[in-house]
Amino acid sequence: MRRFLLVVAVALTAGLVFAGAGVTQEANLVINSTHFAPGQAIEVVFSAPADFANNAWVGIIPSGVPHGDEVVNDKHDISYEYLRGKTSGRLVFRAPQTAGDYDLRMHDSDDSGTEVSYVSFSVTGAPFDAGASLKLEKTVFAPGETINVVFTAPAGYSSTAWVGVIPSNIPHGDESVNDNYDICYEYLRKATAGVLTFKAPQKAGNYDFRMNDSDSGGSEVASVSFTVSM
Repeated sequence: MRRFLLVVAVALTAGLVFAGAGVTQEANLVINSTHFAPGQAIEVVFSAPADFANNAWVGIIPSGVPHGDEVVNDKHDISYEYLRGKTSGRLVFRAPQTAGDYDLRMHDSDDSGTEVSYVSFSVTGAPFDAGASLKLEKTVFAPGETINVVFTAPAGYSSTAWVGVIPSNIPHGDESVNDNYDICYEYLRKATAGVLTFKAPQKAGNYDFRMNDSDSGGSEVASVSFTVSM
């Protein structure tokens, strides 16, 4: 790889294995949404055969780039992560800053290898704010379990800036959309850092905590995903 590496910290869409690629269905990619805002975290759950090269990799490639050839994908990747011999796990990327259609593509080697799986997503909306963040101590909770959310927020946000629990399949970016679907929420009240305490939804599924810079036609500025499991 010759480009910079982005540091990497569920409606689900499964990756597809190419016919004739010589690998089993063990090669797979799943992401936590299909629409992201520029700069938003993208959580990728992967599985891969044990016989892949140590430098097998997953990268973000514009969807218009032809599929199949690892060398071609290597020339167009925006960010990437090596699997380093792992057969399963999580990777977190940042959505590209330019709106458009992209794929996460898996390759069995970084030495003239083959693309073996991919999953597509779109980037739309306003960019996420680098000064806003949400963090969880873990990503799987039982129904009704207490969840502590650590947040940071710029001082210039409205006193009605808020963090809410939104189902993960709701499109990101628009505060008014998030407001229509929030299960519960807390205002930041001009705080620039702290901990918010929520209860996990009673219904099993995939959810996000989403921060919005105002409660009056604002924008979503940060998110973090979690799962409620029985």
